[in-house]
Amino acid sequence: MKQEKLITMRKMRGYSQVYMAQQAAMEQTTYSKKEIGKSNITDAEWNKFAKVLNVPLEEIKDLDRSLAMKNKNWDFNNNETGIQYINMPENVFDVIMKYNGRLEEENEHLRQEILSLKQGTNTIFVSNLVE
Repeated sequence: MKQEKLITMRKMRGYSQVYMAQQAAMEQTTYSKKEIGKSNITDAEWNKFAKVLNVPLEEIKDLDRSLAMKNKNWDFNNNETGIQYINMPENVFDVIMKYNGRLEEENEHLRQEILSLKQGTNTIFVSNLVE
C-alpha cells in the first residue's frame, strides 16, 4: 500500500526522497520502499517524518487504513498505548484468522484428551483437523 499522505505532504513541501531519507538517517532506496509500502514504517520513523514535514503525526499516517492490534500484556515498544499498526493485505489477514481458528479447535481437542487421561479413562480423541 502506498503511503499516500506521506507522499503528498513531502511533495507539497518540495522535498525529495533523498532529502527525507537523509533526515531519517536512511538510504534513499530504503525510504522509497517505505513510501510505496514494500517496507514497514516504524513508529519512530513516522515520528521523524512528521517532524521533518512539520505536521502532526496523524496528518501523514493513514491510521484508518491500518489494522490496529491492542493487547495490554504485550510490549510493542512503539507508544504508550500498546497499540501497534500493521499494514497487510486482507488475504493474509484472512489466512491468519483461519489458521488461528484451526489451532483453537485443535487446542480444545487436546484439552479434552488431557482431561480424559487425568480422569483415568483411556479414551483418546483423534483430531479431525489433520488433512
